[in-house]
Amino acid sequence: MRTRRRVVSVAVFALTAIAAIARPDGPSFSHGIMQSSCAPWDGPAVAFRLTTEPAQCKRFSEPYISIAIWRGLPIHAGQVVKLGAGSDAGSAARCAKEGDCKLAQSATIVFDNYQERTAAAGHYELQFKGGEILKGTFEVKWCEERVICG
Repeated sequence: MRTRRRVVSVAVFALTAIAAIARPDGPSFSHGIMQSSCAPWDGPAVAFRLTTEPAQCKRFSEPYISIAIWRGLPIHAGQVVKLGAGSDAGSAARCAKEGDCKLAQSATIVFDNYQERTAAAGHYELQFKGGEILKGTFEVKWCEERVICG
């Protein structure tokens, strides 16, 4: 009987630890903006900044999540974008402030709703070195900004 309690205790502890790793205890990055951007080779891209508070064009809070997508454009509702090793579709990072960003090893962004040059909503999961996972839902609005690539 004692062994059985020990096994149950270890199992409960392990599940609690796994849940703590998978669930962010920090802020929820559910607000933000999206706008035109440029891919590394100067092709078109769409950039997203997910913030913890409602964002305005050219004014957003820190920290934030930065996501850039340059393959599979134009984006559409229902689209799933996978980033990471072996993918050249874009990038994702968590930024403490401008210029201080930690690149995700992999990311999945699902667009539940996408209205070209208007707004988007969906959910994301970013995985970082060391096993940290950051996930949540988002709603962003379009910010018109003139971007010239090339």
